[in-house]
Amino acid sequence: MSGLLYSADSLRAMYPGGRADVTARRLSRLWARVFAAGLMPRRWVTLEVAGRRSGRPTRFPLGMADWNGQWYLVPFLGEECNWVKNVRAAGGLATLRRHRAVPVRLVELPVSERAPVIRRYLQKVPGGRPHIPVGRHAPAADFEAIAPRYPVFRVDPRPGARGARRAPRRRHWGRWLLAGVAGLVALVFAGAALFVELQPSPAPLALPVARAGAPAGPAGGTWAASPGSVAGFRVRETALGFSNDTVGRTSAVTGTLVIAGDQVTRAVFRVDLAAVTVGGKVQAQFARSLGTRAHPSATVTLARPVTLGPGFAAGATITATAPGYLAMNGATHRVTIAFSGRRDGAALQVAGSIPVAFAEWGIRGPQNFGFIASLADHGVAEFFVVLRRA
Repeated sequence: MSGLLYSADSLRAMYPGGRADVTARRLSRLWARVFAAGLMPRRWVTLEVAGRRSGRPTRFPLGMADWNGQWYLVPFLGEECNWVKNVRAAGGLATLRRHRAVPVRLVELPVSERAPVIRRYLQKVPGGRPHIPVGRHAPAADFEAIAPRYPVFRVDPRPGARGARRAPRRRHWGRWLLAGVAGLVALVFAGAALFVELQPSPAPLALPVARAGAPAGPAGGTWAASPGSVAGFRVRETALGFSNDTVGRTSAVTGTLVIAGDQVTRAVFRVDLAAVTVGGKVQAQFARSLGTRAHPSATVTLARPVTLGPGFAAGATITATAPGYLAMNGATHRVTIAFSGRRDGAALQVAGSIPVAFAEWGIRGPQNFGFIASLADHGVAEFFVVLRRA
């Protein structure tokens, strides 16, 4: 089910080396509760099996494949999947939870019988598709080729086990309908909140961690922005109490900086706002908020000279603040620029940020819905500029 909220690349990234990371474990706990409560269609269940080392019950949210009148479980991580090892250690004895607990025996199929079930699994369980290297419409031969790597377990009820059979109960359809609707609404909101909280955001722009090269040539002169420069914004968003950063980026940065002695005497940089992307995509809302059709660029200008100090010319990293002006969306206001800079061989590197209160530049964000969903009324403009002699 996580596949409905995340891209295939982000889903694969949640399992580095075949093991779930923190995000994957959080999502697993959420879906285990949802599936066990029976809030999703029949194929979505929570598998409970004794841990092979601890002996304590462990739970895994899973999607089942239906094939020829039987239900099957397929591990999208293959042989190294944790629940597979637990099931084998338990002799196939497990419990499926959905409304109630049903004791089952999981019977592992021989390799020769796995291919059609794996294909059915990919057709019906979207979350497995990013991990299994075969398309769901691929020919049978492709599934036969991967079958040795992906165990398949038939779900058999345990005859005579307590909970395997129950007397028919009176159905309260109205109650179940209301509970189901309420559960689905809660699930949608919870999924949206987790999507906001757990989607990874790019780190703030900063000087590279790698050691800079020895300075080449004098520091004085005119320097121009060159390839490798990046600028953008960072804004906090919230949904149902979960928060994360929305981050935009562009490499369309131009401008010059002049150094005389140990001072920056002049600096002007422009950023093409129409080229800013969020998650690699141009956002229409961003363009409307900043009025990029009428004002396609933002300009940062140094307000007065800034002293760098004698160590900068020799290769030292300096950190300081400088007064400047930010022109954007038809308005210009004085700002404080926090920055770090250093020399790197024949280049200069400067990284920093500028706090931006949206109202001062007439920036209108999307409609806020309070606790349900909102975007902060302020953000941060970020930059990393690589400069070379003009």
